[in-house]
Amino acid sequence: MILTPPAVSTEKLMWHAETSTFVAEASDLGVGFGRVYDDACDVGLTLVSRYVDRQPIVMVVNHEERDADGDVQYWDLVSADFKPVGFTVRVYND
Repeated sequence: MILTPPAVSTEKLMWHAETSTFVAEASDLGVGFGRVYDDACDVGLTLVSRYVDRQPIVMVVNHEERDADGDVQYWDLVSADFKPVGFTVRVYND
């Protein structure tokens, strides 16, 4: 079952139309990642649209980019149910 991790409004993210990606720095979100599935330790966020008529979408981390020292540079998130939503979310570790 998909859980409801912490909610983040799309107002806190920048939209990059060329790559269909919402982008933010982790410190700008105001919340950390939370568990996405009741039977796994995957983490993510609940993305809440600034437009009232859209349903929240649970996003799960599916890629973690690290530098040569092993420090996390950013996380990429996709829809937790893996249905196409037309965008990804990238959160930079600042």
